Amino acid sequence: MITEKINHFGKQIEVLKKDLFVDALKLSRSQSKIAKKEDNDCVVRAFMVALDISYDQAHAWVKKNFKREDKKPTYTSRLGFKAVEGKTKNGYQIKFMGLNPTKSNWKKTTGSNKTLANPKYKKQTGYTVKSFMENNPVGRFVLVVQGHAVAVVNGVLYGNTNENAIGLYRSVWFAWECK
Repeated sequence: MITEKINHFGKQIEVLKKDLFVDALKLSRSQSKIAKKEDNDCVVRAFMVALDISYDQAHAWVKKNFKREDKKPTYTSRLGFKAVEGKTKNGYQIKFMGLNPTKSNWKKTTGSNKTLANPKYKKQTGYTVKSFMENNPVGRFVLVVQGHAVAVVNGVLYGNTNENAIGLYRSVWFAWECK
C-alpha cells in the first residue's frame, strides 16, 4: 500500500504515505531565484526532478526543447511528444512511454503509436497517478495529466503542495521515462 487514510477536518481522506511525496514547488523555490518568480512551471519542476538537475538548468532546457516562455505554461503536446525523445541530459536518456488509450485521437497529430495502458485490466485502460506509481516503483518518470505535469522517482511523487491527496486519481495522459 502506498497510501493511508488520515483525518482531515473530520473527514477520512486517502493520501500518499509521507515518505512517498515531496513538494516540488517548495523544493524548486528553495534552490532558485528564478523559480520564486515563475508561474505555470510544473514541466520545468518535473524534468528538474526526473533528470536530477538544478531548477535553473531545467528551466533553460525546457525553454529550449519545448519553446516555453517565462511565466507561461509549457504545451508539451504542441511540438509533438517527440520534442525530447531520445535526448540525453545529465546522463539520462529520455524515452516516450506512450499515450493513454483514451487519447488515441492524438496519435495522428503526435506521430506516436505507443500506448500507455495499465496491465491490470483486460480492456486497454490508462493509469491514474496512483496506479502508475504502484506499477512503476523503480525508475525516473515525467507524467503529464490534464493541464499539469509531475515527476515520479523510485516510487516517490514530486508534485504541488497537497498533490499527495488531490492528485492521486488524475488520469495519466502520457509519460516519459528518464534512464
